[in-house]
Amino acid sequence: MAWITETGQESGAKFGQDLVNIKHRMGDSGLFTDEALARLIDSYPREYYMLTTMTPQGTRKVWRNGDKGNLSGAEVLQAIKDGQLWLCLRRFDIVAPMYHQIVQDAFAEMEASNPALKTFKHESSLLISSPGARVFYHMDIPMIALWHLRGRKRVWVYDAENKTHLPDSSVEGVVLRETEEEIAYDPEWDKDARAVDLEPGQAVSWPLNAPHRVDNLDGLNVSITTEFFTPEARRKYGVYYANGFARRHLGFAPKSTAYNGPIAYAKCAAALAIKKLGLARARERAMICSFKLDKQRFGKIVDLSPEQHWDIQQA
Repeated sequence: MAWITETGQESGAKFGQDLVNIKHRMGDSGLFTDEALARLIDSYPREYYMLTTMTPQGTRKVWRNGDKGNLSGAEVLQAIKDGQLWLCLRRFDIVAPMYHQIVQDAFAEMEASNPALKTFKHESSLLISSPGARVFYHMDIPMIALWHLRGRKRVWVYDAENKTHLPDSSVEGVVLRETEEEIAYDPEWDKDARAVDLEPGQAVSWPLNAPHRVDNLDGLNVSITTEFFTPEARRKYGVYYANGFARRHLGFAPKSTAYNGPIAYAKCAAALAIKKLGLARARERAMICSFKLDKQRFGKIVDLSPEQHWDIQQA
C-alpha cells in the first residue's frame, strides 16, 4: 500500500529543506486504534519509553519525567486522555517493527518522487498526548518529520537562522547533551513564526534545527515523529559538536558555523574523535524520574520524594 498520497508526493519536493505539509494514509493501517495502542504500550520495555508531564513551578511550567508504574496499556491510554501527559514510545526499529516498516516505506516513496533527497539513520517514536497538552519551544538536532494520526494540533515553527531565537551556544548545549532540547523563548517571537494546524492524515517537516513548539488543540493526539539525517544535517551536527567542545574545554570561541568546506570536514572529524574518546561525556545531563502512575490512585500523578527519585536509563 502507498502511504503518501499523490498530493503529498508533489509537496515533498521541498522535504528536508523548508516547512512542508504532506498528506499520508498511515491511519488506514489499523495500528493506531485504542486497542492497538494499548497492546503496543503493554509491549514496551522501560528503557525505550518516556512519560512526561507539565508541572507549575513558580510562574512557569516545567517538564518532568515519570514512570507508568503498574498500569496496563489501556489504563495508561485513559490516563493520557484525562490528564496532562505525554508518552513517547521510542525506537520502532528495535521494539515495533510493523510500525517501523510503515515509516521506512513512506520515506522510500518520498525519495522515489524526489531523487535529490537522500536520508538515513531514521529513528521513529510514537507520541501519545493529552488534549490541551503542550510541547515547549525547543529544537532538535536531526531533521524531523511529524506524521499526524489522531486529534488536532498546532505546530509553530521559527527561523533557525535567527541567532536571537537560536543562539549558537544553545545549539551546542543540546548537541553536547548538556541540556534538554528546550531553549529560551520569548512570546514576541510568535509574530515571526509560521503556524500549521495538523489534522489526521497530515505530516509536516521543517528546516534543519528550526525551533518549534506544539499546542494540542483537541482530542487524544497521536503522532509518529521520525528523526533522520541528510548529509548536510550530519555535517552541521559535527561542526556544532566540535565548536561546543572547543568553547567549553579549550577556552576557544569558534566564530564559524559553516558546514561546507575543508574546515567543516575537519571539525566533523574532530567531533567523531571526541565522541569516541568520551571526552565530553562528563557534562551530559541525567534524566530523573520524579513521579509515577499508580493503579490504586488512578487518574493522579503520584509525586516521588527526592529520596525516591531515580535515574531513568534510556537505551
